[in-house]
Amino acid sequence: MTSELPSGWATATLGEIGRYLNGRGFKKSEWSTSGRPIIRIQNLTGSGSHFNYFNGNLADEHTARPGDLLISWAATLGVFVWAGPEAAVNQHIFKVESFIDHGFHRYLLEYSLDHLTRNTHGSGMVHITRGRFDQTPALIPPLAEQRRIAEALDNHFSRLGAATSGLDVAERGVGVLTDSLTARAVTGRLPVPPCNPRESATELRKKILTERSRKVPRRRATPAAPGAEFPAQIPDHWVIASIDELAANIEYGSSAKTDEQARETDVPVLRMGNLQAGAIDATKLKYLPATHEACQKLLLSDGDLLFNRTNSAELVGKSAVYRSSFGPMTFASYLIRCQFLPGVEPEWINLVINSPYGRKYVSAVASQQVGQANVNGTKLAAMPIPLPPTAEQHAILRELGLRRGQSTQLRQLTGQAKTRAAVLRRSLLSHAFAGKLVPQDPADEPASELLGRIKAERQPKPATSRRIGRQRLNHSSTRLKEEPSL
Repeated sequence: MTSELPSGWATATLGEIGRYLNGRGFKKSEWSTSGRPIIRIQNLTGSGSHFNYFNGNLADEHTARPGDLLISWAATLGVFVWAGPEAAVNQHIFKVESFIDHGFHRYLLEYSLDHLTRNTHGSGMVHITRGRFDQTPALIPPLAEQRRIAEALDNHFSRLGAATSGLDVAERGVGVLTDSLTARAVTGRLPVPPCNPRESATELRKKILTERSRKVPRRRATPAAPGAEFPAQIPDHWVIASIDELAANIEYGSSAKTDEQARETDVPVLRMGNLQAGAIDATKLKYLPATHEACQKLLLSDGDLLFNRTNSAELVGKSAVYRSSFGPMTFASYLIRCQFLPGVEPEWINLVINSPYGRKYVSAVASQQVGQANVNGTKLAAMPIPLPPTAEQHAILRELGLRRGQSTQLRQLTGQAKTRAAVLRRSLLSHAFAGKLVPQDPADEPASELLGRIKAERQPKPATSRRIGRQRLNHSSTRLKEEPSL
């Protein structure tokens, strides 16, 4: 906030310039398949498109209509203009009744919430208390200037939004291209230079099974057959094998309690959050003492594949390959380790698991338990894997790496452009609320007059009067907006 007020501006708090009505907590027993959609935070942020419905009587304060301002104040902080049909507002969402210009209020709330989020220390703000929200300071310009600011921001953000939408389309295109490349790679349709394999896939599978019989424990002596048909055609010289046929070892990780702070000799523990986009993300780790049993029996070896067996339905089945360059590591119980026999490239199995075909298999065999999806070791062992000769596995992975590198560069460029767009939006808001976006007009009625009328309107009424209702507030807001300039 600026220390010197622009001409005609006044200081206030968010609580003084609007009324913020918290949504209703709907019980699961109240959900319906018809009626008003229930707006949850994920419906506002775009992280979820599914709606539950409410088919009962609903108070006006819990009813959202097209054009209403809504604020998510838990998990994700954000300001949204409701564009759907008449709906029910769920808890953790404020419905806003503005006492100032509606458009200006929207941008002021966006700026204020962004300021609150960016100035919160620790692991991140997951909610904001009502008291802190209401007491958040705000600089208020004259009503006429509010309208000019809102109009200017609308124009700027309209152009910025069009550019950002183009970037979103480009990002989605990169994702589609990546999936297409992966699907072509694991079905032998990605052109690669001739690799002249020394042995056919049939011979490779026979050699792997022979080696497996010498290395695996008796309880796994007979490998599981593929648990499903592979849902695509593969080259004639390839074969289909189960993961169990190709792996010397399949085992679960440790359930030992870990520490966030590491001592000098502690060993990092990879968890499901450390598997991202088919690779190991070692930025957020927990630790076990090097003397712990898990660090002795479950220490990872170069080339071990880790599979995420329990997660949300969208994320279960992630996998990644551990490399010794990360240093000594072990792994947690929600992960399964697969150690493959000679002739099987772990990155090839990782590619198949993370391909559209691998995700399809995971989705088909996953069981649901209390909101979590689970794929146990038995189902993982039966996953069908298309197997080319070893030399061809390496050739395909090299070619795919080159093409993915180009896609990654494009994704990075679009990400950088979107970051610049977000910075520009923040800069425009900062200029707007410092009085630098549009000129001041000495003829405008000072904001102090507007705030005075709002304060008077909100004064407690005699005992015979009820709390100010929506109709009176709307009438008051209209009257304020129609007040002639001085």
